[in-house]
Amino acid sequence: MEKRPLIICTDPGIDDFVALSMLLHRPDFEILGIICISGNVGLDITVNNALLACELNGREGIPVIAGSAKPLCRPARTACNIHGKSGLGESVERYSKRSAQKLDAAAFIADATRRLPGKLEVLSLGPLTDVAIAIDRYPEIRSLFRSITVMGGGIHLGNATKYAEFNIVSDPEAAQIVYTSGSPVVMVGLDATQPCLIPRSRIAEMKADSELGNLIPAMLADYADVYRSVHGIEGLIIHDAICAVSLWHPEWFQTEKQHVEIMLTEDDHLGQTYILENEKPNCTVCMGCDTEKVNDEIIKAVQAVI
Repeated sequence: MEKRPLIICTDPGIDDFVALSMLLHRPDFEILGIICISGNVGLDITVNNALLACELNGREGIPVIAGSAKPLCRPARTACNIHGKSGLGESVERYSKRSAQKLDAAAFIADATRRLPGKLEVLSLGPLTDVAIAIDRYPEIRSLFRSITVMGGGIHLGNATKYAEFNIVSDPEAAQIVYTSGSPVVMVGLDATQPCLIPRSRIAEMKADSELGNLIPAMLADYADVYRSVHGIEGLIIHDAICAVSLWHPEWFQTEKQHVEIMLTEDDHLGQTYILENEKPNCTVCMGCDTEKVNDEIIKAVQAVI
């Protein structure tokens, strides 16, 4: 079986760390590199957490690259209130023994896209800054991606604001560049992820007597504490892991071809993803999924990791 070449752009983040661990054990992907970006926490922390994910999953050979420390033209946002200062929850603080490779993130994406025309997939689990820089700096690559799958946005709801999802509103200008680039974009946003609530009781199914088997449940317990205190919900939604599952089980996701734009107005709608009717589609939008199958797949994948 020919492996699917994949670059992951991420800002770990609890749900990013879980998604990375799942993907690092998938035999059907060749992960060419992990590009870290400021998002859930600052760049130095996201780099550390990506390096740690590679170490603990036995994949130290995968290049980890420090991407953008801030959005294209806005101050950086963080979600430390959700992911803790370490990015791995309030009770977890771990440090990698390695450093990121000194490579240019946008050039790395462009080089891989040229080398693998029509084959390279990009999975974006954070703000789209580095993908946008690559597309803007090297416009010839726009038609060469197999896909750019984005965990971000939402047609009917937001989470960072009333209207906007965190990854998109963190760098809306970058999102607008990517969505309107002509590249094949797949949006796995809140319409698909928000219904996938995993009951808190199921965290115990992801525990084992191993380093990751202790670390992942501890992170998820902290994550569930946030859901309890902020939303009054006894469960959690592992957004980035849901998006990762869409790569190997796309048939579980209900999609529509739509023309999606990003709101850039300086008001409450900043970062909102919205559909323009009667326009040529520029995006495959996930509008829902089989929540039971997706949640079971996440737990099964974590069990295989630990």
